[in-house]
Amino acid sequence: MVKWLGVAGVLFSPLILADQVLVNGGIFEPPVLLDKERLSIEINAFMLDATPVTNQQYLQFVSKNARWQRDNIAALFHDGNYLKHWSNSTAFAEGKENDPVTYVSWFAAREYCAAKGGRLPSLNEWEYASVLYRKQQNISDNDYARDLFAWYSQPHSIKQKSVDPTAQQLMHMHDRVNEWVEDYQLLLTNGDDVDLLSGSCGDGARFMSSFSNANYATFFRYQSRSDYAPQSATSTMGFRCAYDLENSHE
Repeated sequence: MVKWLGVAGVLFSPLILADQVLVNGGIFEPPVLLDKERLSIEINAFMLDATPVTNQQYLQFVSKNARWQRDNIAALFHDGNYLKHWSNSTAFAEGKENDPVTYVSWFAAREYCAAKGGRLPSLNEWEYASVLYRKQQNISDNDYARDLFAWYSQPHSIKQKSVDPTAQQLMHMHDRVNEWVEDYQLLLTNGDDVDLLSGSCGDGARFMSSFSNANYATFFRYQSRSDYAPQSATSTMGFRCAYDLENSHE
């Protein structure tokens, strides 16, 4: 079934190929203007994992790729906390198979996605899909802002919830983990001035397309992602993979 969502003329289909959801292309109006001269961006159609990658899925990856196991990963690719919550290099706590995998660095997340024939989504792709997800779930702007700020205030109380391994539409984009994207450390530009996203919320707020609660909550996610280094492995950061259409699973 194809569902018209009416988001800036975007068509979204919950068509599933394996664990991937088709996100049709369209025009995206970013809530945070990384370039103030570009008020809208064209997004090409792509596939996106329905849920964040789970411990079980990541275990399958490290079992086949020993150099990405906890005891073997090169120091260059992590900060010392990589998979620290697992029992050992190839085991995690019982009952946690469908929890989003965390304590995974940007380097490791990229390698996992490449091994699946995919990649990390771009920031704009992820945020575009996030808008579609909110429409799909009928989440109002105020509810979205309230829930997102609640998650960021106490992420440890929510992050251990499992995901639905049989999901047939986008799930858990805001309520399980923050997620790595390919270009998570972008610069905000304003004429000749350049501000890093990790600057203060007050300084960066001038880059918001509007000062709604929803846009401010989204900006907070942009800023929070930017605070990490690519080696960071934390309890609140996970990921999901994107796929170009020609590389998606049949």
